[in-house]
Amino acid sequence: MAVEYQLTDQVALVTLNRPEVFNAIDDVMSAELRDVLKVAGAEAKALVITGAGKAFCAGADLAALKSEYQREVPNLLGIVTEQFNPVIEALATLPIPTVAAVNGPAAGAGLGIALACDVRLMTDSAYLMCAFSRVGLIPDSGTTWFLTHMVGVGRALDMALTARKIGAEEAAAVGLASRVHPPESLLAAAMEVAAGFATGPTDALVATRRLLLAASCGTLAEALSAEASEQGRLGRSPNHVEGVAAFIGKRPPQFRS
Repeated sequence: MAVEYQLTDQVALVTLNRPEVFNAIDDVMSAELRDVLKVAGAEAKALVITGAGKAFCAGADLAALKSEYQREVPNLLGIVTEQFNPVIEALATLPIPTVAAVNGPAAGAGLGIALACDVRLMTDSAYLMCAFSRVGLIPDSGTTWFLTHMVGVGRALDMALTARKIGAEEAAAVGLASRVHPPESLLAAAMEVAAGFATGPTDALVATRRLLLAASCGTLAEALSAEASEQGRLGRSPNHVEGVAAFIGKRPPQFRS
């Protein structure tokens, strides 16, 4: 299997499993990843995605397209539209919180996958790389959108045009990573974060993600309206009632979804 899936205590662990090619994405991995994300969204309350071996994900498997390059230029429009974009859209809209455990290089489309997650944890030896310019392409897999909104146009241009490696400490400093861990404790730390999400109010967490993403490119008036609407909906939810009761009773809340 190009993608491994494990469910533990309502936390889905998704492992990109092509370590011999640094977990580069081919059509098989893309299809399996889309299927796994659907399963996770239906049965888990949080998700962790990581890579097998020494890398998180090296991006598109250009070697798999070698025969196409020898015949003619591959249909990159079709590949991006059919293989990469659905994965990014699925991650960014998954009905559960997501954590990327970046255990090694995250380059090209692999960077897009990491950025599409809600939280990113990195090992101190991992790095992010917007490598597209090295092969005469532009960033895809949502990278132009995520980078610009997360670090601003200036830093996004620096990363995209130079294709330089962004180490874990720099990534944390500019907001691309939440925390940095030694390799031996990264996955445990990511699972701990996800476990916290899994015991939380899933509907409120996902609504928070949706509002923050919308607010990043909208107006204050739109944000105020969206906040009021979601607060009105969540204010009638069982989780809010339970949260208030737990607060008043000075006990941990028992959220149901």
